[in-house]
Amino acid sequence: MYIDWITWSIWLTGFFILVVWIWIPIKEIKALVKKKHQEMMEAQDQIRGKK
Repeated sequence: MYIDWITWSIWLTGFFILVVWIWIPIKEIKALVKKKHQEMMEAQDQIRGKK
């Protein structure tokens, strides 16, 4: 069986781009959620401190 290296390299490059395209937004969303959660916790601490 003959392996077409050009086709496989194009497919693998495309797959790598797809994985990166999915991975980076997931990391950014996680960072935003973590930041928002931290801000909400600080706001709750301030409210509790005022009571």
